[in-house]
Amino acid sequence: MAAFVLALVVSGPPDKWAWTTALLVVGAVAGLSRPPAIGSIRVSVSGIVQIAAIPLVGPVGAALVAAVPGLVRRSSPVKDLFNTAQRVLLVLAGAAAYGLVGGAQLTSSPSTNAWVLWLHMMVAALVAALANTVLLAGVLQLSSAGSLRVITADLLRQVIPDYASYLVAGYLLTILWAPAGLGWMSIFFFLPSLLVIQWGLHQHASEWATRHDMLTPFVAALDIRRPGAAEEARLASGAAHAVATGLGLSPALVDRIATAARLRDVGMLALDGAAPAIVRRDHSLAAREVVGSVTFLGPTLDLVDGHHERVDGQGHPLGLVGGEIPLGARVLAVADTWAHLRAEGWSPRDAVDHCEAVVGQSLDESCVAGLRRALERDQLPQVTS
Repeated sequence: MAAFVLALVVSGPPDKWAWTTALLVVGAVAGLSRPPAIGSIRVSVSGIVQIAAIPLVGPVGAALVAAVPGLVRRSSPVKDLFNTAQRVLLVLAGAAAYGLVGGAQLTSSPSTNAWVLWLHMMVAALVAALANTVLLAGVLQLSSAGSLRVITADLLRQVIPDYASYLVAGYLLTILWAPAGLGWMSIFFFLPSLLVIQWGLHQHASEWATRHDMLTPFVAALDIRRPGAAEEARLASGAAHAVATGLGLSPALVDRIATAARLRDVGMLALDGAAPAIVRRDHSLAAREVVGSVTFLGPTLDLVDGHHERVDGQGHPLGLVGGEIPLGARVLAVADTWAHLRAEGWSPRDAVDHCEAVVGQSLDESCVAGLRRALERDQLPQVTS
């Protein structure tokens, strides 16, 4: 509220209330539904509109537009208050940066220099992304007592790409709105494109979910033969996702590693009745006999193959050493160790301590460090049964 009042005193209310009202309506509509997601990839119309609002309606108008999604999307009061305040602050920070580099509120004039506008909006988006990162990092650090530097670095890898996409789409909306002279009518050109993109993402997300659902029967069958296997697979998948995300890996690779964690033991189905020593030695490669015909799992099974390799070269099946082991397999090995200990009754912290004790022998140092960060941020899954 203090920042909003300061912006109101310095820059005054929006000059174009018709434009502000139109953006408020778009922001409200965008806030009614969650952005479509594929794994950790999201597309937010609200973020796009907020970046575009900075040059179109000024700091105060942009702050009002930023506040709308928090008012229409109801959750817990504390969460609503934080999300609304966060959006207002990051937009005001971006608007301040936009003004400091010479950016002006636009009018319906074709004389606007498109390249200068791009540079000004790029600065605004970058500062907004940094403000978003600082606010989130502060809350995460206070709630987890983790390293602020590490948390901030992890968040930057996630936030910057999001705001890069907001900048591109917001810039196009701004060009249509002001220099092209379409005003609020540009929404009718802009929103259909976003709706098509979101529809495509929803379709892709549905296919992504269907692929994951296909794997459930294999894990369920293993759980029938080996009670507790499904719970351990859930723990391993959650830990693998947290570690891989913390390492800044791409969303596609994070998903592949988490899927490999679910399937890492299904090869035991092909070795039912074999001696325990043979099951332990061969189950990673035997996974191909169980799910190898599922074509999209090829890269995933490559990670399953190597999750019993050791960084000291004493693992199997190939005896790879250190960096010779694919990074995804090293992450999977850490998640597998942690999940197995948790399933046996170890506390989350004791399980992480054990993983740190075998760094350089069976487990990779950077991956175990990622596990520790995930523990500090309370991102590791809890035992449910």
